[in-house]
Amino acid sequence: MAQRGRKSAAAVAVVAQVGPVVSESRLRPSLHLSDAEQAVWARLVNDHPATAFTETHRDLIELYCQHIVQAQLLADEIQNFDRVWLADDDGLKRYDRMLAMREREVRSASSLATRLRITRQATTDPKTVGRANASTARSKKPWEI
Repeated sequence: MAQRGRKSAAAVAVVAQVGPVVSESRLRPSLHLSDAEQAVWARLVNDHPATAFTETHRDLIELYCQHIVQAQLLADEIQNFDRVWLADDDGLKRYDRMLAMREREVRSASSLATRLRITRQATTDPKTVGRANASTARSKKPWEI
């Protein structure tokens, strides 16, 4: 049963000294990940509460980071692809293969993001989103102008 009345200064001092111990230990990336993959890891883990990811999430996060980096590399290759090469059948096939590879990487990353529950849909409350949309200024519809 709790003590009634005001707390003594000594009781308050003891509580202040002991206080809650907060340990914010975030899941660290594995050493075998590349620098780019570790940057994706840090961005992902730091964007969520410290307790959001545990050791059981490690494998999926590693795969997610690898797929994101590979998709970025393929996107860079596609961006740097010389359009003159498209006139040749071999160039067109190579471009098509790169697009297909990037699509597979993006699909895999998207699937892993869904399973890790890091997508926008999984991290926001539908009621809150609805309220935010309702409070925005409404513009006139095209037929009302």
